Amino acid sequence: MNFEKLKKAALKAGITDIEIYESASNGIEISMFNGVVENNTSAATKVCAIRGVYQNQIVTVYEENCDDEMIPSVIERIKDNCSIKNQKDPFFIYSGDKEYPKLKEKTHDFDAFTLEDKVNLCTKLTSLMKEKSPYVQMTEVSYSEEETTTTIVNSNGLDVKRHSRYAFLVAEAVCVKDGETKTGFDYIRLENIKDADINTLAQEAVDSAVSTFGADSIASGAYPVVLDKKVVSSLLGAFANVFSADAVLKNMSFLKDKVGEAVFGNNITLMDDPLSLDAPSQSAFDDEGVASYTKAVVENGVLKTYLHNLKTAAMMNVKSTGNGYKGGVQTSVGVQPSNLYLKAGDTSLEDMIAKVGNGVYITSVTGLYAGLNPVSGSFNLQSSGFMIENGIKTKPVTLIIVSGTLQELLNNVSAVGSDFEFKRGVGAPSLMIKSMAISGK
Repeated sequence: MNFEKLKKAALKAGITDIEIYESASNGIEISMFNGVVENNTSAATKVCAIRGVYQNQIVTVYEENCDDEMIPSVIERIKDNCSIKNQKDPFFIYSGDKEYPKLKEKTHDFDAFTLEDKVNLCTKLTSLMKEKSPYVQMTEVSYSEEETTTTIVNSNGLDVKRHSRYAFLVAEAVCVKDGETKTGFDYIRLENIKDADINTLAQEAVDSAVSTFGADSIASGAYPVVLDKKVVSSLLGAFANVFSADAVLKNMSFLKDKVGEAVFGNNITLMDDPLSLDAPSQSAFDDEGVASYTKAVVENGVLKTYLHNLKTAAMMNVKSTGNGYKGGVQTSVGVQPSNLYLKAGDTSLEDMIAKVGNGVYITSVTGLYAGLNPVSGSFNLQSSGFMIENGIKTKPVTLIIVSGTLQELLNNVSAVGSDFEFKRGVGAPSLMIKSMAISGK
């Protein structure tokens, strides 16, 4: 949709401000079960969210056919919807920032590989999983690739565009031994297909199943614990909303009125870094067009800032932190972190396990969103992992529940791992915890 044509028609109709948020994407999806392709599809979409201000009211209309011929219909829908609104909350059509960070352009080799090559990659991964263990009975493999271009243009002068492209390769193995069935899973994000380490991916997926054969529960009690980096990332992701100013304003965060106070241990630093090259993706601006920047949310245990969009920033009389994001094109702007991560320390995972002596190594948790409370910070999660005996990881453990609060957890970290990793939009190292309550037998 030509913005100048839209703006001209909008101003003529009495619409004082107009903005287009356009997302154009295309991608492919390949899924394979036991070496047989079940799905091989490609799709391209373009969706526009068009915001307009009429008679001091603002509305958003959505259009999948973003052609110029839809302009009259869009104008009429904006006027009609504004006429029946009685909005009192502040709204913004952002005019943009003077400067935006320059992102390093990433190169990908996805186009150098044919669709057949990508199917063959899945076939090879399937074969590798079956080679890793005689207990592998079923396999599922998927390859997904997506390219997205997002453009925001408005009548106040904002004109920004970002581009992202990525691929994921997922491996799942179902293993059976002596009538016991276990499922293992892992995935990698690809920048270049030629660099895909599918041997390690296959090994990790199979090991995560086979290593848990014979797992049993343990006696309830308080144990020294090592939390695997994947578990730490999962917890941070599940609790990420507590750092949102929107949650604070709604009394939905235990961090309300805590800015400037020590909330976690002094070895805990949490960053929000939309520019991080270690993260899967980067962004120079949020979904309101506000420039992105690197910020410490918690520094040495002290809460430094909440995360803001334009609305929450105005309500708290501060500047937006550039965290105004949509859950999808056809949703309103909320507050979300962008590459939230816990800074790594200098202790290896092996050293943490050795230092624990006797305790539990937690490698997975389930029920994250049902088993936690952002208002109190409490969690109650079904978990599994391994016993640590005399400083060595030993027998597998399952059917246990770890309980506590995020505040207690991050105030009782005795060592921060060096094994940092980003998983999707959240990054963390493993953590050594002085004591955690575990319910078992």
